[in-house]
Amino acid sequence: MSMKTLAAFAATIALALPAMASAGSTNNDVIVDGTSGTETRSMTVSLADLNLARAGDVRRADYRLIRASKKVCGFVNGSVIPVTDDYRNCYGAAIDGARSDLTALTQRLG
Repeated sequence: MSMKTLAAFAATIALALPAMASAGSTNNDVIVDGTSGTETRSMTVSLADLNLARAGDVRRADYRLIRASKKVCGFVNGSVIPVTDDYRNCYGAAIDGARSDLTALTQRLG
């Protein structure tokens, strides 16, 4: 490989890197974090299949975030265990953070 070819290749890579980085930043995922006691759990919720400019899709996204918030805080469907203050605190913080991220995402995309 000649020096001219190598220089051209390096220039092409240098120009392509910012475009690749910005393509990765259009990620439509929200990370839901829940802390219960001393344990913190996280879950990634993909919203890539939704058009967040549409109200119906934003409601779908919110529903996914609600389910994920419950899950990271230890809620199990059909559970007969009473809901504790620890769960309520965990869920409240998790859904508030997730909804804040969803709002920022809809504003950025909208």
